Amino acid sequence: MTFGDQLRALRESRGMTLRQLADRSHHSKSKLSNWEHNRLPLPTRDEAVALDSVLDADGTLLAAIQAPGLNGDRDRIAYVTDKPRAVDPTTITALHGALANMRRLEDTLGAGRLLVITAEPLRLVEQLADEAVGDLRPAVVDLAGQWSQFAGWLRAAAGRPDEAREKYVQALEHAEEVAATSTLPTAADLIATALSMRGNLAWKARKPGPLVGLSAAAAAKSRSPGVRAMAAQQEARGHALLGDGTAVDRLLEVAETLMASAREHPDEEPPWIYFYSPGYLDMQRGLAFRLLGRRAAAIEALTAGLEVAAGGEVAGAEFVATYKLALAEAHLEGGNLDVARRLLDEARATVTATGSATLAGDVARVEARLP
Repeated sequence: MTFGDQLRALRESRGMTLRQLADRSHHSKSKLSNWEHNRLPLPTRDEAVALDSVLDADGTLLAAIQAPGLNGDRDRIAYVTDKPRAVDPTTITALHGALANMRRLEDTLGAGRLLVITAEPLRLVEQLADEAVGDLRPAVVDLAGQWSQFAGWLRAAAGRPDEAREKYVQALEHAEEVAATSTLPTAADLIATALSMRGNLAWKARKPGPLVGLSAAAAAKSRSPGVRAMAAQQEARGHALLGDGTAVDRLLEVAETLMASAREHPDEEPPWIYFYSPGYLDMQRGLAFRLLGRRAAAIEALTAGLEVAAGGEVAGAEFVATYKLALAEAHLEGGNLDVARRLLDEARATVTATGSATLAGDVARVEARLP
């Protein structure tokens, strides 16, 4: 029996509905249903222990996620590196965990260093996707798609747009396969995110046509309010490049509404948008307002967003420093040189911490504008 089979059998033997188990375990009904139907990677050890406790299962579910003969994630991953066809649900869970750790490491180490660190696990998941067959293939391909999307993000942040585009195409191909062959809930959101990230490349190149079009396509594809919010605010920036303030205001309002909905059910959002928050939306709003020439509103929004970011886990991230530079430029244009210099110093500290050549170039560009 799979983990999902055992979870369902235990729940039914205790006379519980999915809703009752959801209320007692603090997991969403949809997440429990997807576990029962083997549509999601296996739960973590802590999650299995907690479910065992709720169902009075005496360790049955914990045992179900343990693979015999392998001790710990490192041994498991090393084993499937040599024998890709031996991949199992617990290995997939371990590689999802590794990806979650990499996402957060990038916030402190920077994209350039993560390109080196992620090279080997990325090669492994691509190999697993090439080799996977049978019932586990959708879960393996979904994993590979998420790794490809992250690999594209790293390359975009490191100033390698052509390589980033290739990875986003790969993520899109993986996600399209999963959507066509399974009911995994992440497939539609990964399709949308790959489109949105292609739009982000257009934003970096200041090409409003593909920025607006790809962002709108992403919003139409996703089931996740958080992913749709991300796409809506990005589309707003495309309209800001075109000088259409009415469209900007409308889309930012849509993004805010969607963000509020996402925050009501955070466990149903895809794991790769962990950084998305009202503070992040404020920073995006500030960028759009700057393009429209609304300097005071831009300063207010960027300042509010950065204050939120300063108290979170992404405080030292490269992407946060880019908003500090945008705020520095807004203050520079308003003649507030002391604040502009302080923000430049903070961005320069992020360059030192992450070694980001792209960010260093952006700092130098803003510094050159100082009188």
